[in-house]
Amino acid sequence: MSSNTRKGWSKLGSLPSDHIRLQHPPAVPKQQSKGKGRAGSTDPPKSSAVRTLEAFVDSVRKSSGSEKDPKGGCFCQARQHDLSKYVPLCRQCGLVLCTLNLPYHACPHCGGVLLDAFHHSALIVTLDEDLAKQIAQEGRARQRAIEEARIAAGAFPMLPGSLPPKSSRTPPPPPHSYKVLSLDSKTKRATVTSYTNTPAPSRPASRAEDVKEEEQRVPAPSPGISYVKEPPDPSRPWRNVRAGELSYVAARDGSRTSGHGSGRGR
Repeated sequence: MSSNTRKGWSKLGSLPSDHIRLQHPPAVPKQQSKGKGRAGSTDPPKSSAVRTLEAFVDSVRKSSGSEKDPKGGCFCQARQHDLSKYVPLCRQCGLVLCTLNLPYHACPHCGGVLLDAFHHSALIVTLDEDLAKQIAQEGRARQRAIEEARIAAGAFPMLPGSLPPKSSRTPPPPPHSYKVLSLDSKTKRATVTSYTNTPAPSRPASRAEDVKEEEQRVPAPSPGISYVKEPPDPSRPWRNVRAGELSYVAARDGSRTSGHGSGRGR
């Protein structure tokens, strides 16, 4: 018997399975990565302290030190604000500088440069160290919060050096529907009313804490000298002629009761 001989039950189309069309699954397109070499995990957002330090370091690097503060500086001489920890004193005119007088600006009084080349480089190194310490401190606090949340949820504590699990957003709860059966007192009929509570979508936390109010600055003193033109009165040499004329106001009856006790001894 030749090999080309086919049996009756083996002919094409003789089986029920031959009439079933094969369905191929659709090809899933590959998602292209947004950037080259980027990992799937996203970095946490930077805090306001880190952003402030980064902007401060960038301003110190780019400035020459001769530009004046566009806001005019502050002349409180550390009476209303804290003393500047970077440049507490102008070396040319001796003006005491508060925290509102930034070190990369010129002196608000004489316009001199507050930082020479040596102190400028030293300040950049100090700010870089402060920025690294702030980032490390926030990273440890973040890991501590993740570990405390895992322990509170009943998970095993993480070993040192292990990577934390990727945080996934919690899906919003499904809408909850319920029915209320009410009875009309007049018609004596029952009414069924359906209600659906749709949870409001979670909104991102407000960043109002990042917005700081502008601190009040003390303006520069007037260049003119205020003096009294009229001669002093010999009968009242202690008189304050700048305050103007003062008038006496009699005290009320109720204000005189203080200081008069019942006369009892101790």
